[in-house]
Amino acid sequence: MSDHEGETLETTLNETIKLLMTRTGCRQVDVAGALGITRGSLSQRLLGNSGWRVNDLAPVAEFFALTPGELLSGYAAIAASHRLPPKGQTRI
Repeated sequence: MSDHEGETLETTLNETIKLLMTRTGCRQVDVAGALGITRGSLSQRLLGNSGWRVNDLAPVAEFFALTPGELLSGYAAIAASHRLPPKGQTRI
């Protein structure tokens, strides 16, 4: 996780998911589908206007072929452990 002062776990999660989406080329509708929510609901979570639920972590992590712990550790930690999903590839 980032050492930036004031950065929350939710901020780290939002940034990580956005970066993973960019890397894999998936769209909000794809991640929303994995969660069983609308694209609008996912958008609100990624913007920080709506909170994540603990039950959201496993399906999002699985979507990107990661563990929930890896997802929460942040993009830099995922990259450092060589666990980033291949570019343009998700489990959809």
